[in-house]
Amino acid sequence: MAAERILDNALGHLFARALVAIARADDQIGLEEGLRLQQRIELRTGSPILLDELLLAEPLEPHRLVEALRGSAGPFRGAGVHPGELAVMIITDGLAVVLAKGYVSEAEAGVIVRFASALGCSLDEIRAMCSRVAPWLAAIV
Repeated sequence: MAAERILDNALGHLFARALVAIARADDQIGLEEGLRLQQRIELRTGSPILLDELLLAEPLEPHRLVEALRGSAGPFRGAGVHPGELAVMIITDGLAVVLAKGYVSEAEAGVIVRFASALGCSLDEIRAMCSRVAPWLAAIV
């Protein structure tokens, strides 16, 4: 079962940047997506992160997220969030954000897969996670 919250501020910021990368994959973030993005970030981190700040930041690549996780491998860092748990959060919240507009584009699905794969999920695991959130998407992924 995935963690409900990300307690580490740095990891929370990286998670938010991953969601922005997913939402931006089709080159636009509509009002509905933006509102859902803010909601999901606050839900996971416990505090709001300014969306303007995230949009101005350099786009986060999946391998950079993994490098940051490895760099915070001390005994108390990462607040106990396993990469697999983070992948589940990114998949479920990423899909929730992009589905706010009514569909998931192929580009958005591709970015979700790239993040989950970088965090150690196999394609079968990603399909299984997508089928719980958006059953029709599992056939695409």
